[in-house]
Amino acid sequence: MDNYLETINELNQELYERFGDDYHYERQFNYTTDGYVDIVNFGEIMIYNREDSERIWREESKDYEPLKPFLKRMLAQEIDKLVEVKF
Repeated sequence: MDNYLETINELNQELYERFGDDYHYERQFNYTTDGYVDIVNFGEIMIYNREDSERIWREESKDYEPLKPFLKRMLAQEIDKLVEVKF
């Protein structure tokens, strides 16, 4: 089972360590759940919804790919989308 809160905390700590005083709390990962669906946002952008997940199932480990690198990849994809629409 994924530990969402621990993963989100690690990702936000990495952001703070990388950007220091330039780190803005409105641009951070956050996690919400209604008890059935787990959602991870970056700011206001949803990057993960457990019900519509693109996480890769790994047959050898009988588990999904690790959450942290997956979330980083999803954020990178969202950033690429935003760059494409930049005026």
